[in-house]
Amino acid sequence: MYKKLVAAFALTVAGSAVSAATIDFVGFGAGTYGSQIVIDGHTITNTSGGQILVGAGAAGEIDGFCSLTPNVYSCEADTDITFASVVSNLSFDLDGSNPGDMVTISIYGIANALLGSLIFTTPDQHIDLSAYGQITRLFFDDNSSGAGYGYSTFQFDTAQVPLPAGGVLLLTALLGLGAAKRRKS
Repeated sequence: MYKKLVAAFALTVAGSAVSAATIDFVGFGAGTYGSQIVIDGHTITNTSGGQILVGAGAAGEIDGFCSLTPNVYSCEADTDITFASVVSNLSFDLDGSNPGDMVTISIYGIANALLGSLIFTTPDQHIDLSAYGQITRLFFDDNSSGAGYGYSTFQFDTAQVPLPAGGVLLLTALLGLGAAKRRKS
C-alpha cells in the first residue's frame, strides 16, 4: 500500500507540472491602449512611452500587438514582456517590416539573468526560443527606420507551482507510514 501511495503521489506531481498557454490578444480586443497592458498576468510595456496597438493593425495579425512610437503611428518602439510565471518552449511570430527595419530580442531567465540576444532584419518569421529553457522576460529593442515589427501567436508552456506545504506534508506522512511499517516487521 505504501509503494502504491508514493507512486500515485509522484505521478500526480509529475503529471501536473507543465501546461500549454498563449497570450490571447484576440480576447483582449483590437485597438490602441496606454503604454502598458496586462493579459492573463503577462505584462506588456511600451518602454518608449507610446501606446500599444493590438489587433490586425499591428502588422496584419489579429492575435498580436506592436508598440507605437510616441507621436508617430509606426511600430518602432521598444517593448518589454514580463511573463506571469516562468515559461518554456516559447515561440511567437515576428510580423511585417520594411527595408531598414531591425529588432534585437533579449531573452531573460530566472533572477533576470540574460540568457541570450537575437537580431532580426527579415519579416514574417516564426521565432522558436525553446532552446533557452526557463524564460521570465523578453525585451524587444526595435532599431527600425521603416514601419517596425509586430509580434503575434505567443505560445509557451508554464510550470504550475505545486502547493509546497501540502506536498511536503503528504510526503512526510507517507514516509512516516513506511518507516512505521518497517519497524513493525
